Amino acid sequence: MGNNLLEWPHDFSAIEIETTDLNPSKDQITEIVARKYRNNSLKEKFEWKAEEKSIVDALIELETFIGSDPIVINRTAFFCPFMGNAFLQFLGKPFSNDVIDIQRLFKRIENKPTARMDRMIEFYQLSTPHIFNATEDIKSLVAIYFKLQEDASRKKLNPKDLKKNSHFTLKDIPGNPDKNDESNAFYGKKVSATGTLTNYTRKEIGQIINNIGGKFQMNPGKFTDYLIVGSLDKPSTKQKKAENLGISILSENEFLNMIAGYDWV
Repeated sequence: MGNNLLEWPHDFSAIEIETTDLNPSKDQITEIVARKYRNNSLKEKFEWKAEEKSIVDALIELETFIGSDPIVINRTAFFCPFMGNAFLQFLGKPFSNDVIDIQRLFKRIENKPTARMDRMIEFYQLSTPHIFNATEDIKSLVAIYFKLQEDASRKKLNPKDLKKNSHFTLKDIPGNPDKNDESNAFYGKKVSATGTLTNYTRKEIGQIINNIGGKFQMNPGKFTDYLIVGSLDKPSTKQKKAENLGISILSENEFLNMIAGYDWV
């Protein structure tokens, strides 16, 4: 995947997908709906359903449709594994576009603890749907994105403002017991992270792990179960330590696959 941006450009494409279930390693995309915008005005539409043509043909057309646009999505942990895996499996290449997750923007711009689609629709008093139908749900996706643009402008925010305060302590990510998921691979596990991460910040990964019911650690130790490794020019001290201790190493994409069915917000 490309980078996960904390930005709100007016030239973009929006994509909604539906799948057979929530496991990207065995479930399939059944519907793709995309909308291309220029200066926030709708220019083109793309729609595909599994019964209409092969997903290979659909992905080739989608790739041409979106070009190099940043892609507005809802929920990185769902969209990125499914679309990334589909491009690799069927086209033999990565889905390289940058993405803009409205959940991440909502939490940063509105400073709210939760960012589920229904909560955002309620917050902005929208009449658009959320019925797990890509053709309909993309209306809410775009409407929420426009509201985020408006509030960012009203609050006189810029992307740099949302990237501040990257330092945190474990007290800042206590976890939410109501979101614990005993079926998730990270439940009850100790997890650390290193390297440059493109989809979530280290703080967000820590919050995800703690919400699931695991325990995020600033540094790996002999009881650590997993180390998530982002981009590195050379192995970091954390990675070398983890390798010496026999800790399981995960790429960021492997981490996303393991949380694809989990809504951490």
